[in-house]
Amino acid sequence: MLGKLGGIIVPAFLNEFALSVNSKKEKMKEKIFKGMPNPLKDSFRKHFDSLWIPLKELVEFVSSPHELNITAVDSSVYTNLLSTGGIFYVIRSLAVCRDKTQKRLDTDVIFTKEGLSRVQYFIGRKMELLEFEVALATLKNGFRGDALLLDGSLYGRAVHLLIESKIEEEIVTLLHYFQTYNELLEFCRKENVLLIGVSKGSRSTFYRDYLLKLILDEELRELDIEAGELRKLEAVFSQVLDDERAAFDRFDRLKQTHGEKLDTIAVVLDELASSRPDYQLVMNFSHTIGYTQPMLLGPSARVARFFKKYRLDAEKYVRRSFPNATRKKGDEFVHWAVDIISKIPKMPSIMSFYILLDVRDSPIRIDMPNWTCSLSQVGWPKPVDVNLEDLLKIMVTGYCGLDGYNLWLKNVDEQVRLKRKYVDDIYFPYLEKLFQRKIIRGRGYRRVKYP
Repeated sequence: MLGKLGGIIVPAFLNEFALSVNSKKEKMKEKIFKGMPNPLKDSFRKHFDSLWIPLKELVEFVSSPHELNITAVDSSVYTNLLSTGGIFYVIRSLAVCRDKTQKRLDTDVIFTKEGLSRVQYFIGRKMELLEFEVALATLKNGFRGDALLLDGSLYGRAVHLLIESKIEEEIVTLLHYFQTYNELLEFCRKENVLLIGVSKGSRSTFYRDYLLKLILDEELRELDIEAGELRKLEAVFSQVLDDERAAFDRFDRLKQTHGEKLDTIAVVLDELASSRPDYQLVMNFSHTIGYTQPMLLGPSARVARFFKKYRLDAEKYVRRSFPNATRKKGDEFVHWAVDIISKIPKMPSIMSFYILLDVRDSPIRIDMPNWTCSLSQVGWPKPVDVNLEDLLKIMVTGYCGLDGYNLWLKNVDEQVRLKRKYVDDIYFPYLEKLFQRKIIRGRGYRRVKYP
């Protein structure tokens, strides 16, 4: 039902909406504009300020976009549930460099017993795989410009767990994924091409985790307890990110022994287990344009365990992690997989930081390969000194204000974006003409966008 307000037609439930909002006005305002309440905000602010690098003027980094030779890469996807239970997908990937483009398109129907989250995970990796492919094609066709921009995190792409896919007929997709990613990284290293991952809206917490470790160390120095107990508290801190339940059980036993002495440590651990992203810290504590101290990132605890298992017995790891592929393809597959997996710990570590180019905006996350050490050689995030002049020139020149964080990525996004109308009006009619049959969509079609 619809109602009228001042001559304007509005949806029903407006009064109920207003009542709900007004009953929790201040809390909702805080959540929308500042995020979740922060019990450690004073400690965060102190350490944040010491690691924030202000930019006095952006003008010194501004250049003409036409003077920079940039390739931007992005992809898009459309999926639809069919009446057979299969999931139809179309993925398009595009690399754009001035008037030159590289395209990839993959379309198929997949089947799985898994839920929606596994389908989305598979589609996401497939999209990134096609992005690697168009980026590589651009390089192989001679691109040696100022930078190759990928929409998204380079680090996130490097730390997927390597296991057999539950999507039928696509069980070894992640092996192809890492094979292609490693080839792209090696090509950029050999040809000295600047590879940059650019993302907006990241949910990462590596910077928050680093700050919390500084707060923890500060608190531990003030605690009057035995050295062995301090080491146990440090171990609990690391364990929270790996096995939260076991970590807090362990901490509760320590708390029973030391009581209120550990009250602040308890707050730190609760914060470490919370969902507060780095973005929230940058938006709440930065008062100038600038960027955070770049950090070197290593593998997560789960990925580190994968490295350890692989080093102990590579073939055993492959046979256990890819049982169906091993059964169907035999030793030839195992040897191929071992060769791909052996290169993953040797991939470069990733340097990551956040840059804020307008205090009214949200920060942009930047990832770059660090060729000085491998992914497996880095443990806890650690600050790294690096010359960012070329990167700052690219990011400042490409910044479009609040309407667009990067003009090159915005351009490729507009060209590669796949709209439902395009699929309905062109792709499906083409398939129906080709197959000489009407394609029946799932019963949720028209009502639910899947996934």
